[in-house]
Parts: sequence; C-alpha cells; structure tokens
Amino acid sequence: MAIKWDRPVSSEKHALVLIGDRVACFESTTASDEQWNATLIHGEPWVSFSSHSAQTVGSVLKQLSERRNLHTQLAKVDITVIYEQAAARHLADVSQACIELQCATWEVLRYEPLVERLGLSPAELPRPHDGAWLVEHVLAQLGAPQPTPEPVASVASSASDVADLPDVALLQLYLPLLFQNFWSSISPQDLAFICGSLQIPDVESPYPEPSQEAIAVLRRRFLKLPVAQRSVVLGIAQELTYKLKVRTQLRDLLEVL
Repeated sequence: MAIKWDRPVSSEKHALVLIGDRVACFESTTASDEQWNATLIHGEPWVSFSSHSAQTVGSVLKQLSERRNLHTQLAKVDITVIYEQAAARHLADVSQACIELQCATWEVLRYEPLVERLGLSPAELPRPHDGAWLVEHVLAQLGAPQPTPEPVASVASSASDVADLPDVALLQLYLPLLFQNFWSSISPQDLAFICGSLQIPDVESPYPEPSQEAIAVLRRRFLKLPVAQRSVVLGIAQELTYKLKVRTQLRDLLEVL
C-alpha cells in the first residue's frame, strides 16, 4: 500500500531506506499492530539521486516536514535511516537536516546486518528494491526485540559487526591526518552518520591543525595498522564528496580521490 503525500500525514514514525543511489520512504501506523507503508516521493516509490541531482536525503526529510505543516516540524517524529554500505555517501546531509527540522529522535542502521538476521537460505535472495519485501522482512525488525544468540554465535556476530562497521574513533584520528582542516568541512554528526553509528565524536571547536611532527608520527602509526583497518580509512576517504584537500605528505597513501 502506498500513501501519497498530498494528504495529511498522521503517523509519527518514518523510515528512509537507501539502496545504491535510490531512496524510498515509509511510514508506520500508530496502532498496536504497527504496519509500515510506502510513502510516494514526487509520485514515485523510489527517488534516484543520479536522475534527481537536486534531491538529497535531507530534502526528503524537509519535504516530509512541509507535508505535516506543523510549527514543531519533526520534533515529535521518530526517524530511522536504513542504508546499504554502497549508499553511505548519501548520508552527508541527514544530520544537518534533523537539526534544522528539530528532530530529536532518530537513528541510523546498516541494511546488511538486518538482512543477515533473517537467515535466508541460498535460494532466497533479498529483494532490496521491493517495497513489500522491505516492509515484511526489514522494517518489521524495527522496535522488535532481537533474539539472544548462543554464546559462541554471539562472539562471531560481534566480530562480524566490528568488521562491517567503520570505527568512529579510527576515522576521527586518521581522516584529519589525511585532509587539511578536515573538521571545517565535515561535522562530527556527519562522520557518525557515515560510520553508521549513533556515537558522535567529541571534537573541540576550532579544531587545531596537527604539527608537522605530529603528522609524521601519525603517518608511521597508520602504516603499522592492520591492512583491514587501513583499507577502511582509505576507502571512506575515497568516498567523501566534500571539498577536502589532501596533505602533500599523505598523497601517496591514497590511490585516487
């Protein structure tokens, strides 16, 4: 069932699902048997960022707020953003939009771990662009208690989660090493969104630039990191679309920006 935004929106819970370069919006009922329904954006169930250059995740939230037409904007709305790793670059303006729209209750979740919890057989392929499938299998997990795994499985699951998600502290340390005046272009909230984390880094303002000696020390430490951690930092660095300047002495660490 699709709900058009040309009528008042009564629900106080909304979810944005980002798959690749496309975004879909859903809203839930407030009934005890909570049901998620697709919400059309410009008359479409999915909006492509590549074909709508002016469309961003933040603008979808702003449109939702305008449709509600309340002075409180999204202050009393729960927002959930579910994103595929390949869509992480589109999260950049979500935090700023939430701040501007007074949204106090929001969360960001990775799509892949939610699908893993389904335990699909090899013959059952996920259908991320199928709104009905997302409602039944992914959005149905929101607010539901998660099963407690066996101790051994819990250890494996935790290790998998750590490997999948970028560590905020790791990026907080090494991205400002790679880029000059990093925190002048990227807010701590944006970095948390990019990491898929609710942990917002505590960064003093203005953030002092490291000395040449500190850069040399951090470079040596960076090169001693495990290959997987270095790859995470460099991979995120290459995905950033902000206007950033790579430090001359660190250019060799980045293949292409």
